Order: sequence, then structure tokens, then C-alpha cells
Amino acid sequence: MRGSFLEMLLVLREESERKAEARLLEEKADAEARRREDKLEREDRARRDREEARARTQDLLLLIGALTKKA
Repeated sequence: MRGSFLEMLLVLREESERKAEARLLEEKADAEARRREDKLEREDRARRDREEARARTQDLLLLIGALTKKA
């Protein structure tokens, strides 16, 4: 009787450890997915910022060109 009780406790402990390990692996995978998504968002934001800066520069160059032609 006592042996089967200890066996059952060991089985429950192993199952609990497996579940904890599975949760940990899932959390790591989720964190990695979030990091990748954040990186893509940062890269996209940086690309948009560069494009906007380039467009503003072009606008300024056109404005400067127009002003220098009038002078």
C-alpha cells in the first residue's frame, strides 16, 4: 500500500515537472515571438522615418531652389 502511494506521488511529481517544463518552453517561445515582432515593428518604423525625412529634404531642396531662382 505504502509503495503504491509513493509511486503515485512520484508519478504526480514527474507529471507536474513535465507540465512546468512545457509551460516554460511555451513562455520562451512566446517571448521570442514578441521579440521578433518588436524588431520588425522597429525596423518598419525606422524605414518610414527615413522615407519621411527623405521626402522633407526633397521638399526643402525644391523650396530652396525656387527661392534662389526668384532672387
